Amino acid sequence: MSTEHRLTDTSSTELLAESDHAALFWQFSLALYPLLQTELLALQDQYSCNVNLLLLSAWRSFLPPLPPLMQALSPQHLTTQHIRQIRRDVSRQLQAKPADSLLAQLRQQLLDTELTAERLEQRALVQCCMDANCCTVAAATLRQQYLHSHQVPLAIQQQLTVDLDQALLQLGLSQPFHPAKA
Repeated sequence: MSTEHRLTDTSSTELLAESDHAALFWQFSLALYPLLQTELLALQDQYSCNVNLLLLSAWRSFLPPLPPLMQALSPQHLTTQHIRQIRRDVSRQLQAKPADSLLAQLRQQLLDTELTAERLEQRALVQCCMDANCCTVAAATLRQQYLHSHQVPLAIQQQLTVDLDQALLQLGLSQPFHPAKA
């Protein structure tokens, strides 16, 4: 995947449509998430943090203030949470009946649906960022505010920042994506 070139070329991304930015964000997330999966899932499960918002803070240099982002994210996030809970329930049932192929099929379908819901969350976040004039908060500051609002201990916040920086470097990205518009 040529994530490095697609995400850092701001001259060509200035003209991209919202759907293109959503696709770029999804591709970025697919590249970054595996490097931080355990840490991001722990933040999601232990502190109810939204992984997509955390990924956005690694993708973008500047973001809208937290309240508009949360407002844009809220309706879709509720749907994602419901789907995730159902998938987890089915996963528990599957642990009790591992040979049940129909249950395994349902779990996979729910996982696919959950990923689609996650992608819709990302699209909502990108839509909220389309007005570059409202993107006035440094992403690192917003991430810190968000994690603090979820009572994530400072040591975990600091470790996430280090791990995000290392993962971005590993992907060949020295800084978050900063398109003129999106």
